[in-house]
Amino acid sequence: MKSNLSRFLIVASLMVGVAGCQKNQQIASLKQQLQSDKPSHRHRAAKVLGEMGPNAEEGVPALIEALKDSDAKVRHYASRSLGRIGPGAKDAAPGLIEALKDRDANVRAAAAQSLGKIGLDTDEAVPPLTDVLKDNDPKVRRAAVMSLGSFGAASRSASPALKNALKDSNREVRDAAAIALKRIGKTDGKRPG
Repeated sequence: MKSNLSRFLIVASLMVGVAGCQKNQQIASLKQQLQSDKPSHRHRAAKVLGEMGPNAEEGVPALIEALKDSDAKVRHYASRSLGRIGPGAKDAAPGLIEALKDRDANVRAAAAQSLGKIGLDTDEAVPPLTDVLKDNDPKVRRAAVMSLGSFGAASRSASPALKNALKDSNREVRDAAAIALKRIGKTDGKRPG
């Protein structure tokens, strides 16, 4: 019986090792694809890294570089994927903050959303996200509001801007602002009549 258990443990250990090697090879391949001349290869690689979630932490430096890609779709997927990786992507904070100024609204929205997911020091994230509440695109404003709400009480300095967002022209932004204010504990979260 002991020999069967030993064999099982050895086989299980080997399988875990093989899976780890395959993951490392896949990430290396995706990082290489992020250097492709073809934008479709680059955006696909950025997207797949995000689908791997926290397991793709090794790909963070390549995704940070992809935030500067000439193709907006690549920048969008890189921004979104960094958020999906989560706290392991904290090094991407400066790049994501810069992406809040991107000319493409999808990139700005993904960057705003990702800043709320990577667990930043709020002193670093709250001021730029608060500035984004003035963005022309409602999906960008909504993403910023949601990220500010995810910080809870730590984003209290954004309360005045969030209260203004209760009057936003977009209902989704208003609703998100009410939720965010409730999470940070500044109001009862009710929108004015």
